[in-house]
Amino acid sequence: MTDAMTPDTAPSPVAPPLVAPPLVAQIPVAQIPVAQIPVTTTPAPREYPQALRGPWHRWWRPLLGLATTAAGLAVLTGALLLVVLAYVIAESLGAQLLDPASDAFLVSPVGMLVTNLILALGIPLALAATWAQTRRAGRASAGLVSSVLGRVRWRLLLGGLGITLLLLVPLHLGSDILLTQLGFPAGDDGTGSGASSDDSGLWPLTPASGWVALSLVVLLTTPLQAAGEEYFFRGWLSQWIGSMLRWRWLAVIVPAVVTALLFAFAHGAQSPWLFADRLVFGLLASVLVWRTGGLECAVALHVANNLLAFGFAIAYDGLAESLLITEVAPLDGAVSISITVVTTAVLLWWARRRKPARMVTDPATSGAVEVGPVKGENR
Repeated sequence: MTDAMTPDTAPSPVAPPLVAPPLVAQIPVAQIPVAQIPVTTTPAPREYPQALRGPWHRWWRPLLGLATTAAGLAVLTGALLLVVLAYVIAESLGAQLLDPASDAFLVSPVGMLVTNLILALGIPLALAATWAQTRRAGRASAGLVSSVLGRVRWRLLLGGLGITLLLLVPLHLGSDILLTQLGFPAGDDGTGSGASSDDSGLWPLTPASGWVALSLVVLLTTPLQAAGEEYFFRGWLSQWIGSMLRWRWLAVIVPAVVTALLFAFAHGAQSPWLFADRLVFGLLASVLVWRTGGLECAVALHVANNLLAFGFAIAYDGLAESLLITEVAPLDGAVSISITVVTTAVLLWWARRRKPARMVTDPATSGAVEVGPVKGENR
């Protein structure tokens, strides 16, 4: 018989085990390793007026573009002074030269060539200023002044030029014929098509002396002159202003208004209707640039307009009047503005069918994000 266990020897009830807190909780937060997770970010696309406001943008970068432009203009001024000095020396040696400040020099082949080439310098100046402002931006940074793709879209440029010429020629000729039939005098609306003031009509032609040389200069250098103005005003200057504006609509409206005003004022003294004509041209050119994502259609409109203007002026011996024009009649101004509006609308319609790129897209950038414990929380 087994002795019964006494109370003193009986086993005590088993106590519930103590549950230790998680091991992580016993380690200081500072000792828990932090994970590095690679992350790829793609900068948001932006429109042409804000093309220079990329991920590399800093507040001081527009100052680099402005300084480059100022330096380029200073070099150009110095070069012109050297030309003037050479002219004075040549005259002192007995050379018979036209006075470069005279109207006769301005409408001569040499004068037209010099004027067009000087204005064409707006192209390299805009490219250099854009490069200076975006020189750490990576690929094709200077080309952003041409289009959002960083290059000239030649099919858009040449196609737009053809469309514009096909529109402007019948529109200007038709408006002159219509106004003449209605009894209004054929004034000069800035195209030179109304150079004949005796109401003799479009025939016969009265070409200027030296019209062959003048025509060659116009055909070869006027496209460069028009492109130079567009690259400077609707190109670099618009993007320079847009790079300092954060909000999209301000970056669209402010550069368009400012550059159109400066473009109109740059043509010198002029009557209100002539100023309005050039102001509307500048505004509509900015619309073309914005809606197509580049300068191509605006350059096409400008080139076609100037080729037609100088062509009619040479054909009717009115080059001096066309170049030195300071006023137009209200009716002529209204007709010219209407023609520009119609041509721009057709260009926009044609360009939309081609679906050109309108946004600047930057390459994706890679980085790492640290992922660790949330402060004050144990896991």
